[in-house]
Amino acid sequence: MAQIGLRHFKYSKLSSDNKYSGASGLAGAIEAKMSPNIAEAELYADDTLKESAKEFTKGTLTLTVDDDDDSVFAPLLGHYVDDETGEVIRAKDDTAPYVGFGRVIVKIVNNVKKYKAEFFPKVQFKPFFPDSKTKGESIEFSTPSVEGTVYTLTETVDGVEKEIWERHNTFDTDAEAQAYLDKLMEAPTSGTGGQGDS
Repeated sequence: MAQIGLRHFKYSKLSSDNKYSGASGLAGAIEAKMSPNIAEAELYADDTLKESAKEFTKGTLTLTVDDDDDSVFAPLLGHYVDDETGEVIRAKDDTAPYVGFGRVIVKIVNNVKKYKAEFFPKVQFKPFFPDSKTKGESIEFSTPSVEGTVYTLTETVDGVEKEIWERHNTFDTDAEAQAYLDKLMEAPTSGTGGQGDS
């Protein structure tokens, strides 16, 4: 199973009662790296390892995108945007909201394309400032990267509460993979519950 592509960075704000507001496009996908932080413990007795435990604590998600569009990234990072002029103001006490984040990975399986949708239910991105330099004899593209912390989100799965940090599923078509992400970040309608209630 070989990965051959990456597309469709999507996100949705996550409210304090764990409800999403609907999926939106983040920016053109260039690269994504996820580094999980795993806590480990070992118990020795009688000079032998008797028990061991491993548990996800948090993760670091690094995204490289084609554009740092202020209309997307300013609210994503908690910055103020003047509705009339479009000016963005960064303040020291800005707080980025929690969001759900998803992506689609394109794979080849037995010479057939498959589309793997991956979803991180609770992420908080950090402020960033793109590097810049003057143009030389050759043209170079400079692309911004944004880093986020991946947290767990309490959801009910088959009647059991779990601390979820990632979900994924693989589909035959790109449209199905996108629909999967859109459904996970769907805004609740009147009278329905949030994530994990069904």
